[in-house]
This record gives sequence, C-alpha cells and structure tokens, in this order.
Amino acid sequence: MEDKFVRYSKLYVLLFLLFLSVPVIIGLIIGAFYGLSRLFSSSPIDLVYELFILSIPAAVFLAVYVIFFRRTAWHPVGLVRFLSKAIFLAGMASCALFLVWDMVTFFKHHGPDISGFFCYNTYFLSGNIAAMFLVAIMQAFTTEKELDWVEKRRGRDVSSLN
Repeated sequence: MEDKFVRYSKLYVLLFLLFLSVPVIIGLIIGAFYGLSRLFSSSPIDLVYELFILSIPAAVFLAVYVIFFRRTAWHPVGLVRFLSKAIFLAGMASCALFLVWDMVTFFKHHGPDISGFFCYNTYFLSGNIAAMFLVAIMQAFTTEKELDWVEKRRGRDVSSLN
C-alpha cells in the first residue's frame, strides 16, 4: 500500500501544474495567433478579408433564399407557394443588388467602418429576417400537421391489431 504522504504530494503537484499550465497555454495560444497575424498581415490579404466580411450577410441571406425557394416548389397551397416565391425572389434581388452596391462603394471609398455599407444596415438585416419569418408562418399555417412520435406509435399499434 502506498504512503498517504506520497499520494497527496502527487495530487498537490498535479493540481499545481494544472493551475500553472492554464495561463501558460493561454499565453502560448495568444502568442501563436499574434505570430500568425504578423506573418499573414499584408495588403492583399487584408483586402480579401475585408471583402469576405463585407459579403457575409448578403451571401448568407441569398443562400437561404435560394434553398427555401427550391423547397417551396412542393408546398400544397398554390397561393402561399406564389406569395412565398415572390417574397423569395424580391429577397434574392435585394441581396444581389445591395451586395453589388456595397462592392462598388467599397472600391470607391475604401474605409475601415462597416456602418456605411447597406448589407450591415439594420433595416436590411431585420427586413430579411422578417421576410423569412413571414413566409415560415404562412407555410406553417397552410401545411398539414405532422404526427409526433406518440401519434405515430398509436397509429402503428392500432394498425397492428387489425
């Protein structure tokens, strides 16, 4: 049987090394990121990064509109399908228009602030989210109720009895 002093000494050393290693690991991670940023910091990479950040909202909303536009083709109610497609087409057109407009603005008036770009405008972001929410509500109210697992199990149990 091992001595209690040796066992507790090992435990204290392990706890001390654990608490000592956390700040050291955090410092190493910060140092690595600083070194990488200094290594990759250049004008072309900064330009690509700024263009990437600028295009994120419009690209995400455009992708969501395209996915939902394709899924709407099988909606059972014709009027809701037409309204949904019209809203999605308007959303896709606005995303594409504002993305092109922001790219032109970016290359004409290169600045560090994103508040002057339309893709980061509160009205653009909230309008797109509201449009998606509106279509989701319209489609949810006109779609048949999906059976949950309890109702599916009841249906199987009843059908197996017959």
